[in-house]
Amino acid sequence: MTVKLYALPASHPCAAVEVALQRKAIEYERVELLPMSQQLLGPLLYGGNTVPGLRIGRERLAGSRTIMRRLDTLEAEPPLLPPLSDAVARARVLEAERWGDEVLQSVPRRIIDACFLRDASCMESYADGVKLPLPRAVLRPVMPLTAKLMARRNHARDDLVQADLVALPAQLEHIDAWIADGVLGGEQPNAADLQIGSSLRLLLTIGDVRPLIEGRPCERLTRWFEPQAGGVPAGTLPAQWLPARASA
Repeated sequence: MTVKLYALPASHPCAAVEVALQRKAIEYERVELLPMSQQLLGPLLYGGNTVPGLRIGRERLAGSRTIMRRLDTLEAEPPLLPPLSDAVARARVLEAERWGDEVLQSVPRRIIDACFLRDASCMESYADGVKLPLPRAVLRPVMPLTAKLMARRNHARDDLVQADLVALPAQLEHIDAWIADGVLGGEQPNAADLQIGSSLRLLLTIGDVRPLIEGRPCERLTRWFEPQAGGVPAGTLPAQWLPARASA
């Protein structure tokens, strides 16, 4: 059986799926795509226009939640969800995973796009250690255009990014409450831990946002991941956009 993971450098949902593959000891090949190329290549390779994508033999899957469910049927241990016999716990983890996918996942994407619009040179740092399909010397001149295309696709308008930053402290409190209730943060990661932890790991690379997360219970959810390559220096985003703790 051949398993291929189609991913983008620094993609947080791709990181969530990759950790799940590793923890289940499923051998796989990671295929690196260039930013924006997934819109054209994704439907041909794995049946979707976003990442992550997965191929298991001839089977094609797209999206982190869809892939997580399939991995649990492919290799039961360690499980990514509580057992069916514990319906309440399972429902709570599934709800946290859904929130991490549908609500939180777009937040670091929009914020980092806003950073790249202001300093496209930061983009290259997130591909450190990654074997890209084209030489970096070829990709470097088009990074400002790539940043604009990514921001347009992800709706990273200034007003939406400012709203994301205003809402982020309350979202972090929401995650902390799940940890306190035992939904997240157990000895072994569940699907919601990976979904949410991958987003937090990417947010920690943004210097203007990092102070909002450091020292909180939710920061521990990043422990399942290798340190994230790349970073955006503090001061890249306008100071008036930031919540008080970050601007301080």
